[in-house]
Order: sequence, then structure tokens, then C-alpha cells
Amino acid sequence: LDIERCFDQINHRFLMSQISLPKQVKQALWRALKAGVKTEFPISKRGTPQGGPISPLLANIALHGLSDLGTGYRYADDCVFILKPNENSEKLRHKIDEFLAIRGLKVKEAKTKLVAATEGFDFLGWHFRVKGNGKFISTPSDKNYQRIKEKIKTTLKDSRFPLEARIKKVGSMVRGWRNYHKHCDMNDHNLWSVRHWSWKFIRQQGRFNRRQTDQQIDKAFPSVSWSVNKFVNVIGTKSPFDGDLAYWSQRNSNLYDSHTAKALKRQGHKCGECSLAFLPGDQVELHHIDGNHHNWKTKNLVALHRECHQGQGVHSSTKQQKDKS
Repeated sequence: LDIERCFDQINHRFLMSQISLPKQVKQALWRALKAGVKTEFPISKRGTPQGGPISPLLANIALHGLSDLGTGYRYADDCVFILKPNENSEKLRHKIDEFLAIRGLKVKEAKTKLVAATEGFDFLGWHFRVKGNGKFISTPSDKNYQRIKEKIKTTLKDSRFPLEARIKKVGSMVRGWRNYHKHCDMNDHNLWSVRHWSWKFIRQQGRFNRRQTDQQIDKAFPSVSWSVNKFVNVIGTKSPFDGDLAYWSQRNSNLYDSHTAKALKRQGHKCGECSLAFLPGDQVELHHIDGNHHNWKTKNLVALHRECHQGQGVHSSTKQQKDKS
């Protein structure tokens, strides 16, 4: 869902009615809203100041509550609603239109559409889709992917700057882009084609030999680790309060690093001190039995509740357990 000219059309009186500030501050804000930006437009009748640092905040105040009309997610004036099969999209759209009309806004029809979850949709540079097997997947959107490739090529071709400076700038761009998308599935969005193009472009400049060009490419395309945000759905109607300790301690172990996860599995997802199962929300700490935090051998590690780890006698009891074993 896209709002037509959101920042330009917000109703001033409605916006001021939503702000609770001292009278003097509200008067200053009102004058700022009415100040205008050019001599041919001396007075602004609606909207927030163009390019003003406070404009995003004012827009958020005006649009507060929009995502609550349904199962919605909003960032500034970009919003998406998730509908269940039995929900009526026309009723939701009617509520949205009424909500926006009070604020002097309306939906931009050209950029608003209803799509199936299997078709997917773009939101904030990501493409979200439910695959045929029912699994959810997110990837960088095609538009976002093409944009970063074009920016890389444009930056490298900009002869106003030294080649080394251009390569450094591309490196910052690529690192930022990959960090933004590091929780997406990046298998098909690894920038390989533009990396290959960049290698040939840098090599053609005649500044570097093949080995040096490889080194420059590594600077321009720094690697950033990524992992798909794999959330495993809770089975059926299970609840952390249903008493199924084995199930919940098993799920809980996925939140911890490899050493802790392995210790939890060895211990049957039970505390090595009190022998009680770990529940969702319990703080798990990894204890070094011999007190040497540089000794990461498997036999020297035990997973404990934070309370057990901080309690007195932990070191002695775990040492005794080790001696007995």
C-alpha cells in the first residue's frame, strides 16, 4: 500500500490536534508548517516542510494507528497488510480510506495492489514470498538488486576521482548493501556478475596486474556472512506453559552458540547443576569446570542456569561430577 504524496498532503489542523506540547512550542511548529519553501509559494496550506529533518517524525505522528487497522506493518509512508483467507479486503480498504481521508491523504492506486502470498511482494527493498511447499522466503527485491549493480558501475566509471578512491567507495556501498540484506536468502543475489564486470573494468585501466586486480576486487566486494532467518513454527497449539519441558528446552537450545548448543544436547537440555530442564526465557550460561576460560575442551564445558552458575558451590559440585565421571 502506497500513500499518494504523503509528506505534501498531510492536513495541518489534524496533525496539530495529535501533538501534545507546550503552547509556545506548538505555535513555533505551526509557523514552521505554514512557512512555505519558495517565494512563489509563500504559505503552505498542507504537508510537512520539504526535506525538513522533522518531517518524518510529523508523518509518523499523522499515520500512527494505520497498521493497527489490520495485520499491518508500516515504515514511514510504506505499509503492507497481511490478510487471512477469511478476511475481507474491501472492508479493510474502506477503513484505510476513511483513516487517510481525515488526515488529508489518499491511497495511490498505481502502487497499491492485492497479491497472493505465493506471488510475493516488495517491501523496504526485500521481496517476501511463500513458496509452493508453504515455506516463507525473503530475498533482495529485483529492483533493489538492479539498483546496487547500477550504482557500482556508475561509481567505478566516475573518472573525476582516482581509481583507488572509487574502489574504496564501492567497497563501502557493497558492505552496507550486504549487511542490510544479511538475513535474506542471498544465493541468487551474490553480485557475481557485476563483480566480474568490475574485475575486467579495473584490469582495463592498466594500473594493476592480474594478482593486484584480484586484491582490488576483494576490497571492492568485501564478504559479509549471511544466514536466512529460519524460524521454526511452534507445533500445533503448544504453549511454553503446557509442561512439555523436553520440547521447549529443545527449541530453546537453538538460541545459543555452538559450544552451548552442544553442551545442551549432551545434557539432554537440562542444567548441569540442578538437573532441571531449560524453559523458554531461561538464561543459559556456559561453565568451565576447571575455571580455565581458555580450556574449550568438550569435557570441560557444562551448560547451567544463570542462577546456578552464579550460586555458591558451583565450581566444587561440577568438579566432583567430573571426578566421578
